[in-house]
Parts: sequence; C-alpha cells; structure tokens
Amino acid sequence: MPTAVEVKENGADIGEINRLLVEKVEELTLYVLLLEERMKALEDN
Repeated sequence: MPTAVEVKENGADIGEINRLLVEKVEELTLYVLLLEERMKALEDN
C-alpha cells in the first residue's frame, strides 16, 4: 500500500490499491480458514 506521502506526491492508482486490498482479503480469508482447521483439530482431541 502506498504511504500518504507517496499518494500526495504521485497521486493514487485506484486500480492498484484495489488489487492490493483484494489480495490482502484473500490472504486473511485463507488464514482464518487455517485457524478454523487448527481449532477443530484441538477441539477433537
């Protein structure tokens, strides 16, 4: 993600920012799914 200074100096590439946000949402979704699997495994023991 660009910093506030970078956006001020160069403007904001909304398409690139949107792509980065979608990528982060995907990463966090996969992380939540992994945590759910780990919790289930612990609960089953």
